[in-house]
Amino acid sequence: MLDKPPHPPANEWAEILPWIWLVLITLLGGVASFVRKMRESHVRAWNFTEFVGEIVISGLAGLITANICQWQDFPMPLTYALTGIGAHMGSRALFKAEALFDTKFPSAKDTTDETR
Repeated sequence: MLDKPPHPPANEWAEILPWIWLVLITLLGGVASFVRKMRESHVRAWNFTEFVGEIVISGLAGLITANICQWQDFPMPLTYALTGIGAHMGSRALFKAEALFDTKFPSAKDTTDETR
């Protein structure tokens, strides 16, 4: 029987800590985006629902950015920077990613109108 060699705790933390840092960056990106919108009078200062919505959208955009960076094997400092930017952009980053995917992978055109 083959037993797995024990992993030292340092290796487990070395894999977990960058993701904890990325999650914190995405949360800070959401807070920064909310504060920016609050200063521009787009949101009310003490609206908890808008604050949570901004955090969730920023978290999603930031984690998508981090996964794309990891997939492309970007260095971690660049991944942190792009994740923070993507998290701060929030829904704008998601719209830009959607536009990028639409150009890379166009949907099938409806040919019924062209054949008439």
